[in-house]
Amino acid sequence: MESIVTPQAVGRRGVLAAALAGAAGLALGGCGRGDLTRPSPADEVSLFNDNSTWAPGYAAAGAELHRLAGYRLAPRAVPNVSNYQQIVRMSAQTDATSDLVKWWNGYRLQDIVRAGVLADVTDAWDEAARRGWCDDATLRDTFGYRGRQFAVPLYKSYYAVFYSKRTFERLGVGVPTTWEHFLDVVDRARAKHITPVSSGGATTWESSIWFQQLVNGLDHRFYLDLAAGRASYTDPVCRTAMALWSDLYRRGAFSSPDANSTDVPGQFAGDRTAMCLYGTWNTGTFLAGGLKDDELGAFLLPPPPGGDRSVLVESGALAVSAHAHKRDAALAVARSWLNPAVQRAWTGFLRDTSADPGVVPDVGAVRQVAAQVARERPTQAVRYWEASPPVLIEGNVQDLSAFMIDPTPGRATKTLANMQRRADKEWGVWKGVAAS
Repeated sequence: MESIVTPQAVGRRGVLAAALAGAAGLALGGCGRGDLTRPSPADEVSLFNDNSTWAPGYAAAGAELHRLAGYRLAPRAVPNVSNYQQIVRMSAQTDATSDLVKWWNGYRLQDIVRAGVLADVTDAWDEAARRGWCDDATLRDTFGYRGRQFAVPLYKSYYAVFYSKRTFERLGVGVPTTWEHFLDVVDRARAKHITPVSSGGATTWESSIWFQQLVNGLDHRFYLDLAAGRASYTDPVCRTAMALWSDLYRRGAFSSPDANSTDVPGQFAGDRTAMCLYGTWNTGTFLAGGLKDDELGAFLLPPPPGGDRSVLVESGALAVSAHAHKRDAALAVARSWLNPAVQRAWTGFLRDTSADPGVVPDVGAVRQVAAQVARERPTQAVRYWEASPPVLIEGNVQDLSAFMIDPTPGRATKTLANMQRRADKEWGVWKGVAAS
């Protein structure tokens, strides 16, 4: 587990600031020393983030924030995630920190809260909940630690199956409402020499997408227990999930495991791929990749027989640095972030759902998913990447990647055994730190 560096003296702070400047310069490919940590103008608050392509969205949301709270956003991006995490941790308790931080929720948020990196924003959260600006019942726990809140939702995405409407018409199929119907779509696509489902991830976090989907779809309560360390990866539900996953490979449902998600929009447009299970935050990529709004659809994957109607949710975190230069200004932004006017500007750019269920952009696929969620009211679970201690998840993702390369029953058994051995170790470490 990566530990936070806590400077004890001015000299130590200087060493860290110098290291930070070097890391930032390396991460940004030659940007000027100190660019990430320069003071922002009086009416701006700085925001560390890991996605440079979201700058227009931050500008749109910032315009509304300026009207409501008096401050705009000054995003400072480090596109490499590993470098980004290092910079946030290194700068957290120095004079080089930013005012706001984009992070992850769940255990990844708890990890840096325990290190004293973030400020308490419970008042901002409670105000948003009172005003009905967030789905408090399903999100509160994943943004909190020991009864306090340490971030507000930057966004809220559902894991849904994107599909090419034109390809579905060619296959003569509709949106699947049962697992058997989904398998029929897979078989029909395969018969037409169309890749049924794009599913990459042999070397990335994406290897967890189908694992989380199948486990949660089989038994939502078990998924929550597994993520919390109360159940075993060798229990029957996990074994059944891996068997279903292996059978889908045997059936020819999936693309090559090294497929790249950025290629899927073009494959949809060319009728080469029918479906892709992914977070709705990726809707904009599909629309920017050549698909028109009326050509793209999305639906919640129906559960396997006897399973639960449940959906995986991913929510980014907008947090205030504990040592922010403009702490009061950053807290004011946190209080206004979930205002519907800000959320409409933000989701209009992002083309995704909001933590406020009443704010949905005018995008067909997103509205389709939001309407299905409102109609069916599935239970919701935080996605696997944030659902357990980070070191445990990152190791298990590597095991799941290996399974995707060799998706056989024998490999499935070994994968689950490895994941449980890691869980035994890492839960002990996590609880030991919590107790100290």
